[in-house]
Amino acid sequence: MSNNIPLKYYDMAEEYAEETALPVNEAELDSLAHYFQLLLTRLANNEEISEEAQGEMAAEAGIKVERIDDIANFLNQWGNE
Repeated sequence: MSNNIPLKYYDMAEEYAEETALPVNEAELDSLAHYFQLLLTRLANNEEISEEAQGEMAAEAGIKVERIDDIANFLNQWGNE
C-alpha cells in the first residue's frame, strides 16, 4: 500500500477487484488505487477525460490498458447505485 494514496481509492480498487471478470492480483491494487485517484481527481476538477487521457493515466498508474473500459463501466455502474 502506498502512503500517498488515500484509503478511499484502495476501497474502490478492492470493490472493483471483487466485481470484475478480469482477475486482479494483490500486486495490482496499488496501481488500481493510483488510477482511481488520478481519474477521480480529474473528474472533481472538471477536466476532460478523453481516451488519450485515460491511456496516459493508465500508463502513469501502471495498469493494463485492457482495464480502462472495464473500469469506466464499473464507475458508471457504481455512480448509478
